[in-house]
Amino acid sequence: MGAQVASRCKHRATPLASLFASGGLVITFAVLRGIFFLWLLGFWCDFVLAQPMESPTRKIERIDVERFGSLFLDARNNLQASDILARWREYTIRAESVEGNLDRGEYLFRGGVTLEGGGVDARGEMLRLDVRRRQWHLQGAGAELQPLFLRNQLQGALRLSGQQLEATPSEAHLHQGDLTTCLLERPHYHFSAESVDVLVDQRLVARRVKLHALGRSLFTLPTLVVPLDRRLSRGTMPQVGQSEEEGYYVKAALGYLLGDNAGTARIDLMQKKGVGLGIDQQYLWRGAAGLLSLYYLNDRSRATRSITAQMRHEQQLLGFQVRLTGDLRSGSYLYYADTRSASWQVSASRAWSTGNLGLLSRLSQQSSAGYSTESANYSLRWSQRWGTGTSWSLSTDLSRFRSMSGGEVRSEQEQLTTQAQLSGSSRWFDWSVGWNRVIPVGTQTGGFYYGGLEKTPDILLSTTDRRLFGREVGLQMQLGLGSFRELPQGKPIQRLLFEARWNPASPLSERTSLSYSALFRQVFTSDGTAQYILQGSAEWQERFGKGGRWYWSYRYLRPYGYTPLRAEYTGSTNFASAGLEWGVGSGLSVRAYTGYDLFARQRGSRPWQPLNLGIQWQPNPAWQLNVQSTLNLNEGQWNYLRAQLRARTAPFSMNLNGVYDPIRQRWANATLWLDTQVFRTPLRLRGVFAYNGYVRRFEGRQLLLTWDLHCWELDIGYIDNPLGFRADREVVFRLRVKAIPQVERFGVGQFGQSLESGAGLAY
Repeated sequence: MGAQVASRCKHRATPLASLFASGGLVITFAVLRGIFFLWLLGFWCDFVLAQPMESPTRKIERIDVERFGSLFLDARNNLQASDILARWREYTIRAESVEGNLDRGEYLFRGGVTLEGGGVDARGEMLRLDVRRRQWHLQGAGAELQPLFLRNQLQGALRLSGQQLEATPSEAHLHQGDLTTCLLERPHYHFSAESVDVLVDQRLVARRVKLHALGRSLFTLPTLVVPLDRRLSRGTMPQVGQSEEEGYYVKAALGYLLGDNAGTARIDLMQKKGVGLGIDQQYLWRGAAGLLSLYYLNDRSRATRSITAQMRHEQQLLGFQVRLTGDLRSGSYLYYADTRSASWQVSASRAWSTGNLGLLSRLSQQSSAGYSTESANYSLRWSQRWGTGTSWSLSTDLSRFRSMSGGEVRSEQEQLTTQAQLSGSSRWFDWSVGWNRVIPVGTQTGGFYYGGLEKTPDILLSTTDRRLFGREVGLQMQLGLGSFRELPQGKPIQRLLFEARWNPASPLSERTSLSYSALFRQVFTSDGTAQYILQGSAEWQERFGKGGRWYWSYRYLRPYGYTPLRAEYTGSTNFASAGLEWGVGSGLSVRAYTGYDLFARQRGSRPWQPLNLGIQWQPNPAWQLNVQSTLNLNEGQWNYLRAQLRARTAPFSMNLNGVYDPIRQRWANATLWLDTQVFRTPLRLRGVFAYNGYVRRFEGRQLLLTWDLHCWELDIGYIDNPLGFRADREVVFRLRVKAIPQVERFGVGQFGQSLESGAGLAY
C-alpha cells in the first residue's frame, strides 16, 4: 500500500520535475543569488556609513507632591510647603517642611524627615535632594539598606547611623557613624568608623574602624573591606574542619583594598595537601572593569601543582562593548587531578537604533591521560532593520576541532557556515529569503564530517485568512520554494512547499473547553517525488466540583509519499488519551491517566500506555501524602510505586521520598530531607540522606547543626558523598555573619547535583 501511494505521488510530481529538469528554475535561482548578494553589499555599505544616533536629552525629573498642609509656588517655580508627603522615583519622602525649585530639581526637607523606597529606609533631621543628579544628602541620619538596594549581594539589611549620609542609586557614603547587620535596638555587634563607603555590586569600605561586641570594644582596624561582589565573597568567613582528602584544615580569607579596587586574599592550611594561596581581585581602570582570580597549591598528597585561574574583563573600545574571559584549571584535586583545561573567549558587540553587530572568538583545550582536544570558533552576527517591515540578519561561523592521542592527530575538521535571511511584510503577506551554506575548509581527517542542511536559497511567503479575505477563522498558510542540500554527501534538491494550519478559537463555557487544530503540508521535489502530511489534534475538558476535571485528547499525524530530505522525515501518530482528577473530599484527591496507540499493532508494538494512578491526601496545610504508581495494561504488570510524605510547620519540615520496584521486589531509592528546631532552642538540625537500593548503599549522608546567634550563626556539619571520583567526606566548623552570603555545600553532591529530588508530581 505504501509503495502504491509513493508511486502515485511520484507520478503526480512529474510535471514539476520536468520543469526543474528544463533548467527554468536553475536560471531563477541564479538570478536570486545575484539579487541576494547585491542586497548584502548595499546593506553593508549602509551600515558602515551610518552615523551613531545622538542620545536624547534627559527630561528634567520632578517630585510629585501628594499631600501638604500648606503650599506656595511662585512664577519662577520656587516651592515652599509644610507637612509634606512627596514621591520621587521609587522613593516616598515625608517632612515637616520643604523648599526648593522645580526647574533646578533641588529641594531641602526639614524636620522629621523619612526617605523610604528602593531598598532604603532612612530617617534624619534634614534632607538635601538633587533629582537631576539623583543624589540625596541626609543629616542626623539613620538608615537601613535592604538587600534590594544592595542588589541582593547581602542576605540581610545593613544598618548605618551617623552624622551625614549621602547616596545615589548605586552608592552610599556615611561620615562618622556605625554600621551593623544586627537590627536590634542594642545590637550584639557593630563597627564604629570615621567613614563608610558602599558601592553597590562592588565593595563596602570602612576606615578607622573599631569593633564592638556585647558592649565591649575589641580591636581597631585602619581599614575594613567587605566585598559585595559575590565572586569575591565566596567563603570570606573562616572555616575549620577535617576531610578525607585534605585532613585537618583551616581556611581563611581577608578583604583588602588596592587603590580603589577591592580584593580578597585567601590562605588554606591543609594537613594532607599543604598551603593553598589565592587572590580574587576586582578592578576598575580607565573605563574598564574586571575580575582576576588565582589559586595555587603544591599538592603534597598527589605530588602535583594545582593552578586555577579566571579572568573577566569588560570595556568600551571604538564604540564596541568588549568582553574577555579566560579560565585555566590544571591538576585540581576537586576534579580529575591529571586533567588540564583552558579556554578563552573574546566578544565585541555594538548596538544602534536599527540593528546590532557582534563578533566572537572562542578557544578551548582539554587534555587528560595522553588524550587532548582543541576546538575553536570564530563568529559574526549582524542584524539590521529598515522601517517597520523589513529586516536582515547575517551570521557566519568558522569552526575547527582537533583531537590528539600519543602526540598524533587522530581527527581534524574545519568548516565555514554562513546563514542569511532577508524578511519583510506587506498588506497581504509576510515574506522571507533564507540562505545557508556549509563549506568544509582545511584538512578533514578521522572519518568525521560536519552535518547540516544547506539552503541556496529558500523563499517563503506566509499569510493568514484575515489578511487575504478579511475574515478570521484561524487559518494560517505558507508557500515556499527553495534549493536544499543535506551534508555531507547529499545532492541539490529543489522543493516546492504549501502548508495550511487551522487552529480556530472554540470557547464553550467556564467549565467546558474544546480545542482542535489541523495541518495539511504538501511538498514536491525535483527528483520526481512528492509527499503530503495530514496532522490533527483535539482536546476536550470538563471541570466539576472543586478542582475536579476529566479530559480526553486525540492526536493524528501521518505522511503520505516520500521526500528525499531527511530533515523533513516525520513519524506516524494515531493516539488517544484520557485522564481524571477528582477531589473526593476531606483533603483526598485521586488522579488517573492512560492512552492508546491505534498504530501500535501495525508496527508490532503494544498499544496501551501505562495507566498512571495517583492519590494525594492533605488533611491540613502542614501535612501532605502523595502516592503515585503505574500499571502496564498490556501485560498486567505493576511497574513502580512512588511515595512522598511532606511536612511543613514553623519548627519542623520534612520530605520523605521513596520508590519501590515491584519487578525486582526492592526499594529502588529513598531520600530523607529534614529541617527541625531542637527542643525549642536556637539549635537547628538539617539532614539529607539518599539511599540507593539497587547497590544497597548511601549515595549521600549530610548533617548540619546550626546555633542561631541572631545576627551570627555557628555551623557544625558532616558531609559524606561517596558517589564520585574522589573521597568526599568531611567535618566542618564555621562561624559566620548571616547577612554575608557563603558557598553552601549542604544538600549538594560531588557533581553539584541536588541530593533531595523532591519527587514532584509527574505523569
